[in-house]
Amino acid sequence: MSKNLAQRLIVAAIGIPVLLFIIYRGGYYLYIFSMLVAVLGSWELAAMFLSKNIEIGKRLATLLSITVVSVFQFSTFGETGLLIMFLLFFLAASLKMIETGVVNYTSRLATALLAAVYPGFFISFSILIHRNFPSGWLILLFIFVNIWLADTFAYGFGKWLGSKKLAPTISPNKTWVGFFAAFPGGFLTVAAVYFIFNSEWNTLAWLAASVTATFFGQIGDLVESAVKRDCDVKDSSNLIPGHGGVLDRFDSLLFALPSVYFVFKIAS
Repeated sequence: MSKNLAQRLIVAAIGIPVLLFIIYRGGYYLYIFSMLVAVLGSWELAAMFLSKNIEIGKRLATLLSITVVSVFQFSTFGETGLLIMFLLFFLAASLKMIETGVVNYTSRLATALLAAVYPGFFISFSILIHRNFPSGWLILLFIFVNIWLADTFAYGFGKWLGSKKLAPTISPNKTWVGFFAAFPGGFLTVAAVYFIFNSEWNTLAWLAASVTATFFGQIGDLVESAVKRDCDVKDSSNLIPGHGGVLDRFDSLLFALPSVYFVFKIAS
């Protein structure tokens, strides 16, 4: 057994039960998990941006990420939420101006906001899903499993039958066969929900959620790959043994969460 495979198995043996517990319980457990993904992801972005000579700073990235996630946790996005988002932008714009002056101000402000929105804003939809929908925990579990099965099918069939590259300049290993094979992989999650759980949602809603999660999940993977290739790094970090960084592990999830949220919002 290779060292990399052993590390991946150990991480999975520890991480999967913890993640299942967080998904089921929600509340502050999910809030802390979302905040960790947001903060650590923003640090990884800040580190990658250094290769482009763009400095964000961990303190600003941390403050922005915590604020974004906390808005989702403690606000219902009424006037209070809008006020906090305005103050967030004001804070970022002011601090970057004090820190850098006008030299590269635009690019540094843009990347600072990017570090907060991606992944902080996207991961926070997990909080909305768990809180706002009947059996929100089941929807979250569905998204995680759907992405995992879709990625597994994409990798397996892409390796076996794929020849035409999907985006060779961004992710050379991805193929069109793998892209389309991901969808039946996701449909297995719909079958599991249908036969195992007594859900309030009909099968059509779950099918729409599966297609959406699979499609946007693959786009999210490509977006993160594009950022890494632009910054000339292989992994976003080496934080998670055998898996790379937080963004490497959750890139598909970040785009899938808001897209599935709106699917069930429309279906409700």
